[in-house]
Amino acid sequence: MIKSEYDMTLELSSEARLFAQKVARSVIEIESNVNNIADVVVLLDVLGYRNEDVKEYGFDDLFDLANHIYGFVDAYEDRERSREDYVKTFTMPIGGTTKRIAESLGMLFPFLGSLLLLFLTGASLWMVWGLPAQVSTALVVGVFLGLVVSEGMLHVFSKLFNFYLEQGNVGEIKRVLKKQYAVAGIVMSGTVGLLFAYGYFSHIPLGLVAISSISTVTISLHRLSYMVIFALKKLVHIILPYSAAFATIFVVYFMSSSLIHEATVRYFTALAVAFSILSVFAVYHNLKIVSLKPSSKISPDAPHFYKPRALTDKTLQSNFRVQFWESLPNFLFGTFYFIMMFSDRIISWSHNPIKIGDVVLPLGFNSVYHVGADVALTIMVPATIIQYVMASPLYRQINNVSVTSRVSEVENIRSLIRGNYRRVFAISISASVITAIVINLVVPQLPAYHGVASDSIQIMRIASIGNIFLTVFSANAVYVGVINKLKPLAFTVLISAIVVGAGGLVFGRYGLEYITISYVVSTAVAAALSTLYLRRTFRNFSSIFFARYV
Repeated sequence: MIKSEYDMTLELSSEARLFAQKVARSVIEIESNVNNIADVVVLLDVLGYRNEDVKEYGFDDLFDLANHIYGFVDAYEDRERSREDYVKTFTMPIGGTTKRIAESLGMLFPFLGSLLLLFLTGASLWMVWGLPAQVSTALVVGVFLGLVVSEGMLHVFSKLFNFYLEQGNVGEIKRVLKKQYAVAGIVMSGTVGLLFAYGYFSHIPLGLVAISSISTVTISLHRLSYMVIFALKKLVHIILPYSAAFATIFVVYFMSSSLIHEATVRYFTALAVAFSILSVFAVYHNLKIVSLKPSSKISPDAPHFYKPRALTDKTLQSNFRVQFWESLPNFLFGTFYFIMMFSDRIISWSHNPIKIGDVVLPLGFNSVYHVGADVALTIMVPATIIQYVMASPLYRQINNVSVTSRVSEVENIRSLIRGNYRRVFAISISASVITAIVINLVVPQLPAYHGVASDSIQIMRIASIGNIFLTVFSANAVYVGVINKLKPLAFTVLISAIVVGAGGLVFGRYGLEYITISYVVSTAVAAALSTLYLRRTFRNFSSIFFARYV
């Protein structure tokens, strides 16, 4: 016949009962919420009790003692305090506003530095000075191609890298980085092969194809290598190398004319030195990750049996095909979002063909279009900073509300997200409109723009409207990203890319400004579709969030 807990208690001596009560108090002091007997056994082991210790008081083993005290251990709980402490363990700290502003400026520094060059010199963001038209075109074709082929990969691998980084999974962090470069090698090999094949059948000079190929590979490698630095938010290691690279381009190009007389050679030398400087920090961080040793340090407060994931890199390997399929919306979104933003530039080149001897190049770098369209991108800067500062802690805020609210208060999630969205939307749109007005009034008065073609100023003014719409879309994308449902946004940017591509090709023959109008229409489509989708999503946002993450 099995003895009841009451009968067992009667059989214990008063000394054993006092011992059990003391143990119960100790258990509650280190864990205020005990859910099962197994938890009690683990906590007894953490406290240092052994079978030999408990046998002295009439218990068979730790499990026997745990079974005994589980029936009354909750009597020692401080109900209010224990609940607060328990909830507190699931909440996430939220960084200060100053820190988020610094992070946003640091991560935007490469773009901000390029804009500074643009305002000071009047040259395009792509930093092409005084080169022959065919060389400029070949260089920028490679730059754009490298940006396109790397954008989707960046969205996929940065997502996976951050996921495993938060877990502290050293093994998968290393494997993600190796997979990234393996995929990049395959993609770039195919891209370069297609470039040479196209050049061969189109009779494009081999030297120009080589320039495009080299710039494609270097810009892709640069962006992929800096993924680690941006993910780790090493702001100093972003600002320092870019500052040095920008300075190097100026110094080498303008101050080495006595040593290197040919402007083209001097320009590519400046780019090569700048790329080398940028690569130093990237190589350091990538090698540091690949050679990362599993941590051998465990907190002295941790129980002796605790083994964190960071203690070994011999973890289960993920199936990359499954991961890529799940991340396919991220890949498509990144790729077509870039195409939507910049395909109007490529279309403008088609209206500026270059003739080299008997060969007519189908594309020619169009500085008139770039100077206007690239200046208009400045409108995105304040809105991007505002969205980062106000929306980056959103997931943590939602998590904290979800763990502190009751099931009946689930609508608190929707109230939080809608209130945050309205503030971000209103402030970022206001900032973009004000920036657009300032740019259109001030830029034509800058000395560097006194000789700029009137078409460039007109393109800038039209593109400014499109970038205001793009600010709306980017704000919507942030909140759709919270619930990780990017498929609709991927289709949205695909449609917008088709709109700007088809519209620019059809109507661009009537003037460059019509290409810009097609860009405005495409961004308006993206803003409208994303707003409609987000409004529908807000109706069941709480349910979608909990279905995804809780």
